[in-house]
Amino acid sequence: MNTFALALKYFFVDLFGGIIRWPFWWYTRGLVLVIGWSVDTVKMYAKTLAISVWIKNIFVPMFGFYDWQSRLISFIMRVANIIGRSIALFILILIVILFLAMYLLILPVSVGFFIYQLQGVIF
Repeated sequence: MNTFALALKYFFVDLFGGIIRWPFWWYTRGLVLVIGWSVDTVKMYAKTLAISVWIKNIFVPMFGFYDWQSRLISFIMRVANIIGRSIALFILILIVILFLAMYLLILPVSVGFFIYQLQGVIF
């Protein structure tokens, strides 16, 4: 077999093999990569928001003032801060879940629209 025919054979085997393997990769290794990215993103933002540090120091007065008014203001401000940071983390988690859902649905939706367009061309 000459070199050109061999190269042509490998080209088409690789091309069509890649097209056939791609959906399997999308839902196996690709999905594992996306889930890993999602978990890492949520962990990183949770660490950045440091909600656990705010919870640990909820009863520690701010700025070293130990009278009851300062303690009350510090407690209220920390509770508000914890609530705000928790809401921000919750919104981020919802966005990541939405991204995962889009990742799972984009392939079948794309194939469906492709088939729909083919029906318009063929018939």
